[in-house]
Amino acid sequence: MKILFRTSGGRTYKKELGFGHIYRCINLSRQLTSHDIIFLIEDYGSVSSVLKENNFKTIKLKPGISESLDIKKTVNFVKKNQIDIVVVDRYGLTNRYIKALKEITKVVVISDLRNIQYDANIIVNGFIGYKNKIIQNKYGIKCLLGPKYQILDHRYLNNKFSYEKKSDILVTFGGFDSSNIISMLLKALEDHLDKLKIKIILGPSTKKTKEITQLIQKHKKHLSVIQKTQNMRKEIGQSKFGFCAGGITTYEFARMKRPFAMICQYEHQLATAKEWQKRQIGLNLGLNNKSILRKVQNIVRNLRKTKACLKTNQNLVDGLGSSRIAKEILNL
Repeated sequence: MKILFRTSGGRTYKKELGFGHIYRCINLSRQLTSHDIIFLIEDYGSVSSVLKENNFKTIKLKPGISESLDIKKTVNFVKKNQIDIVVVDRYGLTNRYIKALKEITKVVVISDLRNIQYDANIIVNGFIGYKNKIIQNKYGIKCLLGPKYQILDHRYLNNKFSYEKKSDILVTFGGFDSSNIISMLLKALEDHLDKLKIKIILGPSTKKTKEITQLIQKHKKHLSVIQKTQNMRKEIGQSKFGFCAGGITTYEFARMKRPFAMICQYEHQLATAKEWQKRQIGLNLGLNNKSILRKVQNIVRNLRKTKACLKTNQNLVDGLGSSRIAKEILNL
């Protein structure tokens, strides 16, 4: 079959994007490699290079085009290339868009939070706020809900959780640190850089600042900074505690049974952060503001106590989401 992933993301301050949609589509596509996979994307920065590294055929649309023009171009692409299934995972999705695609092909929608009212063929939503279940939405469409259907890298299928601990704290804020949280964290952690081993993953679109470079030179033994990783599972497994945003990475920490604290980059991430805190699996520190510095310092000062109060032994995320969804897609 020909399967088209219609997604968007990248380095932009104007939209609440980042790389979550992109990595989710990449991870799902890994379960469908016996089929012809094509990505049709809006690239707001660095997305094409990420897809190229993963050897995907990529077609670009102009970022921020109107919905009408987007529909026209996407529909024409689907017809011309005889696409069998379109997987849509993108910002600002409407039923008008879905309806236009559904008239000519099968449509799978990957959505976030509690957005499931789309008239597609299948809806996928791995939000932690849902119990694991399969229901029908108001259009009578099959909805796969809950963390059982969260789309993670295939490596998370592995049930091995014991790694040699190489860092006390892992800091990662996805593909793009849009809120400049890493700089704030470094200020909060500076007094502890001679006592704790800290690793920072900047992300493909986050620049290494002069401030970060100076700190690395000053604290070579305890601070390491890398641009990106090919194996986030291993990085999380080798850490004792994490600081991350309120997106997909939270599910990765939960899967690896590592305690973590969340500093949200965007308001929509607050809903996810609240759910993890409700379950006592992660700490919700809210959005990056003046009070965050103090909150982080308090966590780091009492790191052992903080880790002890979080319930890391829960099995809410089993890593099988991608394979479950792939089977449902192929059944179409």
